[in-house]
Amino acid sequence: MIVLSIVGNSNSGKTTLITRIVPILKQRGFRVAVVKHTRDFEVDREGKDSWKIWQSGADVAIASNEKTALIMRGSKSLDEICRFFEGYDIVLTEGFSSAGKDRIVVLDESSKPEDFANGRIIAVVADRDVPGYRTFRRDDVDGIAELIVDILKGKNF
Repeated sequence: MIVLSIVGNSNSGKTTLITRIVPILKQRGFRVAVVKHTRDFEVDREGKDSWKIWQSGADVAIASNEKTALIMRGSKSLDEICRFFEGYDIVLTEGFSSAGKDRIVVLDESSKPEDFANGRIIAVVADRDVPGYRTFRRDDVDGIAELIVDILKGKNF
């Protein structure tokens, strides 16, 4: 499994890029997972049975015929989270800038690649030329997806 981080400032377009790349990769036959980093989140709703179980002190798995969610206490490292996706071809991460994984950096007008250099920069996505880096325009989703396919096939890794 390959882990590739999509990093950049808030509102730089990371989620948009990921949601446009995932269908292309899946159409090409790859098993894809995404792990999103955030400060805090709520998955459950107060009063529901799973919420009551969580409030009792237990970690909770919620499963239906269509989806599964796992809610656990404590912070997990990216590597620990990725173990849940064993057997997948690629895990894209949104954020996790400090995890040191290979990355595609999505730049806004005020940022530069060096702001996100805690890992090998594979490419940069920007509305401007960025000397010294393989650069894609935001609308070149097919080109970015092709780069990722090449990585998955071992061509650029």
